[in-house]
Amino acid sequence: MRLYIAVLDEFPDYMTPTLVAHAVLGAHLKFNDNPQYKDWLTNSFKKCVVRVNRKEFEKIRNLPDVYLGHENNTLNGEKSCAVVLPTVDNLLPNVLKFAKLWRPLHD
Repeated sequence: MRLYIAVLDEFPDYMTPTLVAHAVLGAHLKFNDNPQYKDWLTNSFKKCVVRVNRKEFEKIRNLPDVYLGHENNTLNGEKSCAVVLPTVDNLLPNVLKFAKLWRPLHD
C-alpha cells in the first residue's frame, strides 16, 4: 500500500517541498479516520511523489478519496497537488501507475 502525491508540472520546483508538506498534512486531517489510511499509517507508510501534466492531474483529482492542495501565492492559488488515499498496488489506477517520479527540472 502506497500514498501517492501528484504535483502539477506547472508548479515551480522551488516551492514544491512547501506544497507537498501542506498537502500531506491536509490529507492526513481528511483521511485520519479512514481505516484504509490507518492501516497504511501503521503498516506501510510508503509514499511516492510524482510529476503530472494537467490532463493527468485532472484524472487524478476526479478519483475517489483525493485531497487537493495549493499554495495561495503560486499559480494564482490553483489546486496543484493531489494526495490520493493509500491504495494497494494491484488496484492502482493507470494514471498513477505510469506517472513519472518527481524530480527537479533543473539541478
